[in-house]
Amino acid sequence: MLSLGLLEQLTGDRRLSDALAEFDARGWNALPLAQKELSRLFPELWETTKAAERWLARNPLVPLMNIIRVWGVLVNYKPRRQRCWSRALVRHGANGPAALAAVLGELAEEIAVRGDASSARS
Repeated sequence: MLSLGLLEQLTGDRRLSDALAEFDARGWNALPLAQKELSRLFPELWETTKAAERWLARNPLVPLMNIIRVWGVLVNYKPRRQRCWSRALVRHGANGPAALAAVLGELAEEIAVRGDASSARS
């Protein structure tokens, strides 16, 4: 489990730090970064999808070396029912589709993942 202080140092943004801390507390291995999912999973941080969209536009998550090295890897994912690819942070060594399925409430076989296959197996 990462300390909140370390998360703040790595991310530089309080809402992302809070989301990662909550994510860690829930025992999740993937954090979807689509605005719809951020507002659904963390309504206390992003009250609406539009608020999450604006926040993401102002705070693009750049694959900072410290975040990736310490915690996970950025991947693109797409549930079968979704038309566009979205981004997610997946914990190193986690099975990408299974980790995302647990958070999204989908079946793992319904989620395609592309990215660093050695860190987030798809």
